[in-house]
Amino acid sequence: MITIENSKFKAGIAERGAELQSLVNKADNYEYVWTGDKTFWNRHAPILFPSIGKSNQDQYRLGAKTYPMSQHGFARDYDFDVSDKSDSAVTFTQHQNAETLKKFPFEYTLAVTYMLTDGGLSVHYTVTNDDSKSMPFALGFHPAFNVGLKADGSFDDYDLTVEPLNSPLQRFGIGPVPFRNGDVEDIPGAEGNRLPLTHDLLDGGLVILANSEIAKATLASPHHDHSITLDISDFPYLTIWSPEHKKAPFIAVEPFDGLPDQAGEPTDWYTKLGNTTLSAGANKQLALKVELH
Repeated sequence: MITIENSKFKAGIAERGAELQSLVNKADNYEYVWTGDKTFWNRHAPILFPSIGKSNQDQYRLGAKTYPMSQHGFARDYDFDVSDKSDSAVTFTQHQNAETLKKFPFEYTLAVTYMLTDGGLSVHYTVTNDDSKSMPFALGFHPAFNVGLKADGSFDDYDLTVEPLNSPLQRFGIGPVPFRNGDVEDIPGAEGNRLPLTHDLLDGGLVILANSEIAKATLASPHHDHSITLDISDFPYLTIWSPEHKKAPFIAVEPFDGLPDQAGEPTDWYTKLGNTTLSAGANKQLALKVELH
């Protein structure tokens, strides 16, 4: 575990998957990140790469050839190297290996920098295509935040408020879970740019917001001292999830640069909705800010 801290916050990041596992407000020792419990979900905030969601038949296509792919890709299951570190920041890098090349036949570099600021946590991603051919991919961040753990609040007290919003709040249709069904629909219970969060809403599976104009999302409860705002300007999609029918005391608020498969046959990643395709030698950079209150 790698630890970084400044005068206000402290974070712990595991080398396995470069996964954020702890984010603490030092003033009152409040832990924002889900601590992990196999009863509900034993992860904390994994990085999703080179795919998001579950692939049809656990496979995908590159043209005429089919490859295996596990849910949310494989970056979260391999160690990253620490390539740079200071007291309040750390950069992790991951490259292809013999196993990944069997599933994803590309040479790549995935670099992730976590930096604590006076306002919270800044995260910066760079995906580089080190190969001689074009490389398709998706990238997501899957942080789960504690809710309803104190006597002064419960899960159903929380709202997600988004801005800006230029049309009714909508989501991609899900079915069967966790695949998209190809529809876009209004979200029941949404009140303008505010979405009250309930287990009933999330028991239907992940909620992928379809309003691409959203740049910020705030998770807050009027009965809790702490709140979280994500600046997701670089990410076109935002997903909300909590384990179905488990009444888990956390909510994942996930910026996506890419989308899960639509239900059906294995998808060609060169034409998949939401994917990025990098030419040889090119890179893509994505950044987000987690403002902690």
